[in-house]
Amino acid sequence: MSLKQPDLWFLAALLLITAGGTVMLGQTGATCPEARHLSYHRHYWQSAFDALSASCGVGLLTYSFQEDYTPQGRWILTTLGMAGAALFIAAVAHAARRMQPADARVRGPHPLTVVIVFVVVQVVAGSVFLLATGLEHIPENSWRAIAAFSSLGWGTEVVVGQEEAAVTAWPLALLAWIGALGWPVWLLVVPRLGRSGQRESLPFPLPRLGRSLALPCGSYTLMLLLAALLISAFESPRGLSGRGQPGNTLSDQPWATRYVRSLVQTAAASGAGMPTESLAESDTSDGTKFTLSALLLIGGLGGSATGGVQWTLLLCALAGGAAALGWSAKDGTATHVHRWMHAGLACLLLLVLLALTVAAGMLLIENWTASRYQPPPSFADVLLDASSVVAGGNLSSGLTEAVTSRNLLSGIRQSADLYQYGMAWLMLAMLAGRMLPLVVLRRLGDTRPAPRESSSGAAQADSI
Repeated sequence: MSLKQPDLWFLAALLLITAGGTVMLGQTGATCPEARHLSYHRHYWQSAFDALSASCGVGLLTYSFQEDYTPQGRWILTTLGMAGAALFIAAVAHAARRMQPADARVRGPHPLTVVIVFVVVQVVAGSVFLLATGLEHIPENSWRAIAAFSSLGWGTEVVVGQEEAAVTAWPLALLAWIGALGWPVWLLVVPRLGRSGQRESLPFPLPRLGRSLALPCGSYTLMLLLAALLISAFESPRGLSGRGQPGNTLSDQPWATRYVRSLVQTAAASGAGMPTESLAESDTSDGTKFTLSALLLIGGLGGSATGGVQWTLLLCALAGGAAALGWSAKDGTATHVHRWMHAGLACLLLLVLLALTVAAGMLLIENWTASRYQPPPSFADVLLDASSVVAGGNLSSGLTEAVTSRNLLSGIRQSADLYQYGMAWLMLAMLAGRMLPLVVLRRLGDTRPAPRESSSGAAQADSI
């Protein structure tokens, strides 16, 4: 295996830390005894599922993070998640360097530099979060801060269902938004560190780089604001039924409160895959679930630990659509620009197809394993869970739990265990969703165009 291929070394490292995490989570000290008393065979299946989910930044766990895992198990999961996130952003940085023109004078930041910046910004942001929320529960708040910044999905179990959910969850949503900005923005915070270890400085002077990032950052934030407005509209009370008994769902809230809570949900979902509202069928509309599915598939900005297409590549895909309608670049970097357009379009199309394929598989498994009186899930429910698995999120309507439930152990109703099918399908989907963007970028990076005539000297290929 060549270390020049970012998708290959990332896959090898991901499987390695997942295997180690499975062994550590399988030990008796990682989970509470009552959580694993039914079947040790299933216990190791659950350990493998949760280890891969943490390493891929999905966060859908078969054991409860708060109730079933001990502090030792929570630290294992957090370490796996942070390691998987660091590996992913390093692989993306490596793939981005390979996507540059062969005659580029300046390369992007080294993957190791990106990882250092990722750790530094996470420590600083997490420390501010701990100071803001109090130092009474440092371990619990540390797990939640790392999960929010590294896009791990868990950490809001104690928030969902509270009467003042937005007040409790907004610091996590803010951390998720910072984490979703990615290393091109983080480098602005520590520019000296961003330039260290490189043979050449950043491609643009720092002020000009800041201006070039204003469009993706501003448009991403605007997208979150508009998505919150859309969810607020979807959760508007239907006729007089929404003004019955007062409750805690979004539809029971006045407009201003509903919008604030919707904005917290969109920021947490897009940046960290965290739920801050109940997503049960009776509490959330299909329109909201569809909007959250789209946010998961879009993800954060390029260079972040979020999954999905990522907003930067989506902008490239939109530019590619504009090019198909007649727009074309007129400068000497047209070939390079078009490669990024192709990357965005390919990632968008393939991830949507993958999510639909995973949704179809989940429907088949649920139909096969469900009891006679179990109501079938709606399409919005299936799409939300499939998008979470593919794009890395812990937003679930309950379908994931249904196809991996303990009720599928062999017993009176069935003669054989049935939980393995759902677990195996979802684990394969997690891995495919994490790998797909890297494979696309690597394949396009391998088709390097010839150096431009204006360049001086022979172009050297990236050797890392």
